[in-house]
Amino acid sequence: MLVHLMLELYGCDRQILSDESRLRHVLEEYPARVDMEKVSLVHLYQIETSNPLDAGLSGFVVIAQSHISLHAWPEYGEADIDICSCKEFSQEDAIAFAKQMFRTDDVEAHFVVRGTRSLRPESPDPERYAAAMTKRAARSAVR
Repeated sequence: MLVHLMLELYGCDRQILSDESRLRHVLEEYPARVDMEKVSLVHLYQIETSNPLDAGLSGFVVIAQSHISLHAWPEYGEADIDICSCKEFSQEDAIAFAKQMFRTDDVEAHFVVRGTRSLRPESPDPERYAAAMTKRAARSAVR
């Protein structure tokens, strides 16, 4: 199973939405706030489009369970955050963190359950897990 929380934040502080270090901090902190394991650096990009009013910052961080992405449009005072994970998490905590970071109470939230036919178990088979860890250790030793 895969769960996908999509947040649209309105009436955000435009200075925050333009602050690259602040947005990078949000993406750095989000995995821990929703009890996820961060497995990549934060990637953040300045977006310029054919319409200069649509310019902003977009970024993501890969988590062991999937990803967290962020899109900020300072001109409109809006931000979108997606948290996609095969591990359940507190929607309330995710929304509270977004409200705190972007200084808004105007949040539209959508929650979708995806991958309902996935064969991925809730917890791994102990034998297969042990074999995979042995294989990983062998690869690490070669490097």
